[in-house]
Amino acid sequence: AGGQGVQCMTAVGAVVVNRVRSGSYPSSIYNVIYQRGSSDRHHPEDLVKIASGVSSSARQAARAALSGSDPTGGAKSFKLASSGHAGVVIGPIVFY
Repeated sequence: AGGQGVQCMTAVGAVVVNRVRSGSYPSSIYNVIYQRGSSDRHHPEDLVKIASGVSSSARQAARAALSGSDPTGGAKSFKLASSGHAGVVIGPIVFY
């Protein structure tokens, strides 16, 4: 959700936290992010962006998600809102 607002980045972080807590996904943040076969998996080119520095907005969103903020209402998945999938729309992403 890089480049999106803090609420959208918090929502993506909340999905990761929701997956960890669910028992249906890997039991660590790292393993959820790098889970094989996940369509919203972290891509290697994103590591270049991370290495160049994390924005204060991203840090704020990560802290919020790790502290329990969840604007998705418990969602465990997301995709582009343009997909037409039902759910909570935040920015260009639908969470379900």
